[in-house]
Amino acid sequence: MRFFSTKTYIALGLVSIVSSSLLAASFFGLIPDRVAAAREGRVALAEAVAASSTALLSGDDPRRLDTVLRFVMKRNAEIESIGVRKLDGTLMMGIADHARTWTTMEAVQVADAQVQVPVWAGQERWGQVEFRFRPLTASGLAGVLELPWLRLALACALLCFVGFHLYLGRVLKSLDPSQAIPGRVRAAFDSLTEGLLVIDQERNIVLANEALTRLLGKSHEQLMGSPAAQIAWRDQAGAPVAAQTLPWNHALETGLVQRDGRVVLTDTMGLDRSFVVNCSPVLGTQGKPGGVLISLEDVTLFEANKVELKSARDEADAANRAKSEFLANMSHEIRTPMNAILGFTELLKRGYSKGERESARYLDTIHASGRHLLDLINDILDLSKVEAGRLEVEAVACAPHAIVRQAMYALEVKAQEKGISLTFEMRRPVPACVQSDPARLRQILLNLLSNAIKFTQQGAVRVVLDHAGAGTGARYLIEVHDSGIGVAADQLESLFDPFTQADSSITRRFGGTGLGLTISRKFARALGGDIVATSRLGEGSVFTLSFDAGQIGNTRLLTPADLDAVDQEQTASGRQRWRIPPSRVLVVDDGPENRELVALVLGEHGLWVDEAENGQVALDKLAGGGFDLVLMDMQMPVLDGYGATRELRKRGFDRPIIALTANAMAGYEKEVLAAGCSAYITKPVDIDLLLATIAGYLGGEQIAEASAGAAGVLPDAPAALHASAAVPATTAAAAPAAVADPAPPAAGALPHPKPIASRLAAKPRLVPVIQRFALRLQQQAGVAREAQQCGDYATLARFAHWLAGSAGTVGYDAFTEPARRLEHCALQSDAAGSAAACAEVLAMAARVVAPQAQEDAVAA
Repeated sequence: MRFFSTKTYIALGLVSIVSSSLLAASFFGLIPDRVAAAREGRVALAEAVAASSTALLSGDDPRRLDTVLRFVMKRNAEIESIGVRKLDGTLMMGIADHARTWTTMEAVQVADAQVQVPVWAGQERWGQVEFRFRPLTASGLAGVLELPWLRLALACALLCFVGFHLYLGRVLKSLDPSQAIPGRVRAAFDSLTEGLLVIDQERNIVLANEALTRLLGKSHEQLMGSPAAQIAWRDQAGAPVAAQTLPWNHALETGLVQRDGRVVLTDTMGLDRSFVVNCSPVLGTQGKPGGVLISLEDVTLFEANKVELKSARDEADAANRAKSEFLANMSHEIRTPMNAILGFTELLKRGYSKGERESARYLDTIHASGRHLLDLINDILDLSKVEAGRLEVEAVACAPHAIVRQAMYALEVKAQEKGISLTFEMRRPVPACVQSDPARLRQILLNLLSNAIKFTQQGAVRVVLDHAGAGTGARYLIEVHDSGIGVAADQLESLFDPFTQADSSITRRFGGTGLGLTISRKFARALGGDIVATSRLGEGSVFTLSFDAGQIGNTRLLTPADLDAVDQEQTASGRQRWRIPPSRVLVVDDGPENRELVALVLGEHGLWVDEAENGQVALDKLAGGGFDLVLMDMQMPVLDGYGATRELRKRGFDRPIIALTANAMAGYEKEVLAAGCSAYITKPVDIDLLLATIAGYLGGEQIAEASAGAAGVLPDAPAALHASAAVPATTAAAAPAAVADPAPPAAGALPHPKPIASRLAAKPRLVPVIQRFALRLQQQAGVAREAQQCGDYATLARFAHWLAGSAGTVGYDAFTEPARRLEHCALQSDAAGSAAACAEVLAMAARVVAPQAQEDAVAA
């Protein structure tokens, strides 16, 4: 580790040479020693005094010696005391408290502070004269520092260091390779964002640009002359790079350019930075590399972007797989209820029902399957579930036994076609109601039953209900037994893998995507349970669905007899109606047939209804007060439902406002409720839901239809509307003769398109409403055709929105989905899409028959 610059190191080396020379000269006596000279002077003084003392001591008056000694001491300020001592140690004479200051000495010796000289009497030693001087140097470290030769060496070292440092600064500056570069070139060199480094043959740094010095937090002087290997180079894994493997070593050895090496450095902020290293040899004498120019390109951001791009790609792939699985699931799930709808519709059309009760049961199955299809369509529209890749379930009160019965009814036709019996039994009494997700349970059961029927060629499919546990730990069990082909034990678990079936020949023989059981198990586990399978090859299989039943401590347990009684009661009870207190309702909609139909239904339930064709008219009417509830269409000309609702709330209108709109996208209800609406109902209007919602706000109560059947109301209108919310337009409610499938066409002939009739055509009180809608549709079709030709997408979108909301309400359900597609394409200004959707809608409009025309066709 280098702590100083090269200039400092050189200056210190030179100073050490000078100091060593001075110390050597002093040692050999080449430099005068002031302390030694002073010491010799003191000895000479002492010897002179001792000589005179001998003469004086031999005289008659010894006091003369005292006078001489005091005179000597007075003339020499460095003398602290003088004493004359006899040979036996007796102090004969002492000046200046000599006895205290003198330290006993065993022999005559010379010292910095004390000198003693012997005195003789004749040939015999009489005693000695003692001198106490001030010390020439202090004691300890301070005395060492006062040594003249040391002080001379230190002074020379300091002065030489300053001089050498200044001198070397000028000399090295002229020798610095970086200074040999012109200023403009150096400026360009330092302006580069990539780090640049030049090393010599010894792998020492001779040049570094500003980008690199700033990265390392060191000056150019600190880097110059230091080995390049001392920089903390690391590989991409974070491990230190061995010096011999650094790329510039190979460039020096071979003279070849080295490209695209990778190293990691830590900057002054402690962040790891990734660099691409390129090494270009600098040729010296005899064509051999004299150094290497190293460039360091910072690719930290690029590496981070690569990681983010990989993560984004993985997320996109995961989302794509989720979409594929979701769409495959929808395709798998849609077929089963469609089979039920088409199968039972065909039975009703052909008159195969054995009575009114069986017909009602067929209609209930069609209705349940239609509602299930609507739920699936809503799932398809809710793309956020696909993008998030998460499954959501709810926990509401539901009757599993009823869901099982509905699923069995939906698949009864398929079982009959294969000659397979479909039976239902209970192992023990089961709870009448549990807390779970009925839609998910229905999907699971339809899948399990559909698979059981698919893979069973003869025999039976049996559904067994059971439950286990009690309290909060109760679990509901549904077993599906079949006598089909069975599965080998080692292949059972693979059935639940995506796109997997027990044998590849199964797909060719029976079809299917292989996703049904995978999705069903996910649903079951989300409901707090699971699906497990047992099977024997060639003998059949048992799939057991278990799920959390919630708190069933106070729930009534149903026996088989109870279930039969419930079925008979439901068949006999028919539809339900509402008794609602007399109230005043304002229906706001730009479609006159929508207003008329809703007004008719509400009027039959004792409500006084007024109408408004847009939001501004509604504001004018509501300004007078007196209304108890408002049904508000959200998309209207002049003033839409959003603006009208906000203005009403601003004016202080606190009565319920129920939104009616053809927009069925998930999440749209939040916008409606944020505008101030109290509830949200989609078009085509579900009359049962509408009546239940209105009754809830106005304090109504439900009553059996039988008790109100003589009142002259529309006994089947709400139920028929509700059942048709997701079923094809050509149901049993429509005139059979007008909508029946035509006979197969002759070879080479084109099939005659079927007319489209309202499923409400059999309701005499609704006939005028249907007729007015059919007339307006023909008028608006011409407007739509002209708008499509002129590219007027705004007019086209308004037409499609009106059609999507109004057609289903008056029984022409077939228009709902095509109209929504047309509205979507028009809002997106999609020329090709809107042209195709508009052509489809206009072709359908040409096939519409009003009730009177339908009767004429039947009569003909």
